[in-house]
Amino acid sequence: MKRLFRSFLSDYDPYLVFALASLCLVGLLGLYSATYKGGPSPLFIKQAVYLTAGWFIIILLSRLNFRTLYDLAPLVYFVNLFLLVLVPLFGKTVYGAKRWLDLGPINLQPSELFKFSFALFSLYTLSHTKRLFSRESLILLFAFALPSVLTLKQPDLGTTITYGVTLTLLLFFWGIRGRYFLLAGFTLALSSPLLWQLLKDYQKERILAVLDPYRDYHGSGYQLVQSVIAIGSGGLWGKGLLQGTQAHLLFLPEKHTDFIFSVIAEEWGLLGSILLVSLIFLIFYRVAIYALRTPHLQERAYLSVFAGLWLFQSLVNLMMTMGWAPVVGIPLPFVSYGGSSVLTFSLFMGLALSIIREQRNRPIRFEDG
Repeated sequence: MKRLFRSFLSDYDPYLVFALASLCLVGLLGLYSATYKGGPSPLFIKQAVYLTAGWFIIILLSRLNFRTLYDLAPLVYFVNLFLLVLVPLFGKTVYGAKRWLDLGPINLQPSELFKFSFALFSLYTLSHTKRLFSRESLILLFAFALPSVLTLKQPDLGTTITYGVTLTLLLFFWGIRGRYFLLAGFTLALSSPLLWQLLKDYQKERILAVLDPYRDYHGSGYQLVQSVIAIGSGGLWGKGLLQGTQAHLLFLPEKHTDFIFSVIAEEWGLLGSILLVSLIFLIFYRVAIYALRTPHLQERAYLSVFAGLWLFQSLVNLMMTMGWAPVVGIPLPFVSYGGSSVLTFSLFMGLALSIIREQRNRPIRFEDG
């Protein structure tokens, strides 16, 4: 047993594994309270099952060689694309959005899984691209545009934004020249009036609610106001587990998904909030450290993209709950309720740990690509 434990410590970064396990535990406790109705709710039990399955996936992928799944990137992409195409045909509609495939005991959200599929396929395509303007570049552009259109149709603006962030991060860490990012940013700024007109009315209202949540208090601003009240009322120590008034008196909508941090902040206070945020940043920091140390360009880019996406999605979710960003439906990884989100980031984390395990067991010699 002692030898097995030592082998585990040598294969994996103990700080990263500890931080992830602690984050999952914090999320489960928050969800337990957010959905409590005299006992553990079915949602809590489902999330526990999702996290157990997620850890199984993490351990399984971490034992594989990165190249094994990397070479399967086109297959992974097109299988996920097939599932995404099925959504408008056979998808399940919830709150006016058709994003899920009903698979009996679980609802699968292909657009959420596409974050991983797209990241891996984009890396694979970029690795085979010799020039910026080439056939491979068109394939990469098409691989981004098609799922983006399908996801926007659901509608799901938040997930679509993460596809763009993923592609941007990958191009940046691959070493694309800065002038292209400046050109893209300038183009985006010029086209912003057109993009605003393409947004649905409720999406416009959510953006305006950030500027003045009391402008439509009983509508688009209600969720933000109740979330800010919940976070602020937690004080230093919090009100205690199951004692949050905003959550348990049903003032706070979507408290188990996008706004789970509000529940944790109200019941655990500032200290609990700092603990959660520290765990998130510790995971980012450890993955980023290995990205800097990784010798191969593809592995370095993958870890960098994962670390960047992890930080982006976590910060957007936290800012959403504090009224600093529009409500765009981006979950907090391993904390918000949802099997598809847990599965997506379990795939990301498992493949990252595979790279880290190999790195910890081999000498470091950097390559240019």
